[in-house]
Amino acid sequence: MTSVVLPTSPGFVSMTHRLITTRTENRPAIGSSESRFARMGSRYAFDFETEPLTPEEAMDWSIIETEAGTCVVTIPQIDFDTGAPGAPLVNGAGQSGTSLILDGLTPRYVIRRGQWLNITTGGLIYLYRAASEAVADGSGNVTVTLQTLLRAPHGNNDVVELGEPKIEGFVTLPDDAWSISGTERFYRLAFSIKERA
Repeated sequence: MTSVVLPTSPGFVSMTHRLITTRTENRPAIGSSESRFARMGSRYAFDFETEPLTPEEAMDWSIIETEAGTCVVTIPQIDFDTGAPGAPLVNGAGQSGTSLILDGLTPRYVIRRGQWLNITTGGLIYLYRAASEAVADGSGNVTVTLQTLLRAPHGNNDVVELGEPKIEGFVTLPDDAWSISGTERFYRLAFSIKERA
């Protein structure tokens, strides 16, 4: 399956993200305490609306109408400087749960709580979010706690992206995805993207 990388300019006037959860919930019939259990497979979805597009820019963005492939969107880091994370990699195959061991970071690099990160495995981009702050040691090693369970058997030395995280998935276009103003002749594009993997 092919993937299409969407333009990064113009940017977005609005962005909303949500967690598509696979957790289970136990609601006892007799009124005792409720409980929740994390399950592998929770993923993210985003809703975007672009800044006004010129006709030429709208033509570039029309690639979003791909019928079968996935799209890749760079997630804006609004008012947050991701700094210089180095070249992080997964350190050890077969990791599971919510702990992710990495190496190759810039020594003392700080991964902030809530910071987005990607792991690319088998050509697919997986999006995760840090659950707490983590600081790389002097050798660039760090263990990150994630908000969701790891969704795939990521391999040793799989590439991790902290500087420009992305979401890859299928795009949904509402009926009014494309609109054009009557006087200014600028297009507006609204779409949703949900992780496939």
